[in-house]
Amino acid sequence: MKHRAKAERIGALLPSVLREAQQRHSALYAVQEIWPKLVGKELAAHTKPVSLRKGRLTVQVDRPGDSFLLNYQRPQLLKRLAAKAPVEELVVRPGATKDKTSCRI
Repeated sequence: MKHRAKAERIGALLPSVLREAQQRHSALYAVQEIWPKLVGKELAAHTKPVSLRKGRLTVQVDRPGDSFLLNYQRPQLLKRLAAKAPVEELVVRPGATKDKTSCRI
């Protein structure tokens, strides 16, 4: 005979799930908040930190020249980022940096 786990109400589980998600993503949010100050407004307008896992920060870039700039500035960026978040590696990838779901009229 198998024993079934006691079912819990979703409302009872939600706070712990949200707390875990917040802890997991808080470092990424911290990087996203300071990103314009780290790279400057012009570069920040075309780049976006999208993931931070196991010390690897992934940044999407929508212009090839900005990929070059981030790679060139990598040592300085990693040094400044390490003071704010657990970042050991910087990965630059092409991709959209703007939210495509919003509509401008």
